[in-house]
Amino acid sequence: MPKPERKAVILRYFAENEVMLTSGLAFQNLREYKHITFSRRTTVRMLYELVDEGRMETVDRGGHDLYRITDAGREWLDQS
Repeated sequence: MPKPERKAVILRYFAENEVMLTSGLAFQNLREYKHITFSRRTTVRMLYELVDEGRMETVDRGGHDLYRITDAGREWLDQS
């Protein structure tokens, strides 16, 4: 699966479910519910890139970074 499609799968999952997840939980949920075949390491890398692009953000909750989609991420999904 090409990188833009991986990012779209991740963004769609967060947008559809209105969740904040750690990278590990994001990977587990994507594997379970979206049947992704890319690795945990790739998922983490995609999350970092999405944060750098402004499409995701991290929120510190008790020493754990949780990821959530931003408005820019939602707009990107609407345009693709």
